[in-house]
Amino acid sequence: MRFAALQDRIRVRLETEVCHNCIYRTRDGSCGLPERMSCPILSRVDKIVEIVRTTESDRIEPYVEKLREVICRNCRMEDENGHCPLREHGDCALDDYFALVVNIVEEELTAAGLLGATCA
Repeated sequence: MRFAALQDRIRVRLETEVCHNCIYRTRDGSCGLPERMSCPILSRVDKIVEIVRTTESDRIEPYVEKLREVICRNCRMEDENGHCPLREHGDCALDDYFALVVNIVEEELTAAGLLGATCA
């Protein structure tokens, strides 16, 4: 399977399983994030897939550490001291739903044979 096709499949699952239940979803089903903000989950699928593909643990903490290093450190919302007002107030969808996102990505990588059967 082409990696781009896998990322597309992951994106569809994220839209179906995460976006559908996201607190930012409006009554009409659209994303309620301000237009100037892109969804921190959907806009970083490639980086999230890489984090999950290169991290193996039965705990979420190692994934969160990588999230902070790879994505948060390069986000315009995080300051030079690693503080993010969105994350600290529970307003970052990626941080809020990260465990679910990791689970979805692991399932898809495993199904594609790109992750060992021990990671679920």
